[in-house]
Amino acid sequence: MEPVLRKKLFLLFIFGGLVIVSDQLSKILIRFHGGFYFCNPHIALGIKIPAVFFWIFWTSIILLCLYVLYKKYPAWESFCLILIFSGALSNLIDRILEGCVIDFINLGFGPVFNLADFFIILGAIMLTVIRLKIKR
Repeated sequence: MEPVLRKKLFLLFIFGGLVIVSDQLSKILIRFHGGFYFCNPHIALGIKIPAVFFWIFWTSIILLCLYVLYKKYPAWESFCLILIFSGALSNLIDRILEGCVIDFINLGFGPVFNLADFFIILGAIMLTVIRLKIKR
């Protein structure tokens, strides 16, 4: 592996770790120091799917993200992808350890969500904007 790619992957790994730690820490703080939270046993927006499809979906997403991260994408696109991947991985950690995803941010409208969801949405929006600018 060439040194530039190795350095990029290392920095993305560190950033992804920070995303996961910040999400998991926020969930620990809200659960053990008081505050509103909701244990969401379903996927995004409370949508129910059979367990086998859930695990097939997550396995596919993780494999796809790992494949994409090893490709030579520009730094901003890789940054967006690591936001999406790390947020998804943090929610998967909840699912494995708690049997549900801990959601606690309630804006008074829309679904209750967490920092991982925010990172996923932010990464997806940024990636869409970047890709739209590239096509122009």
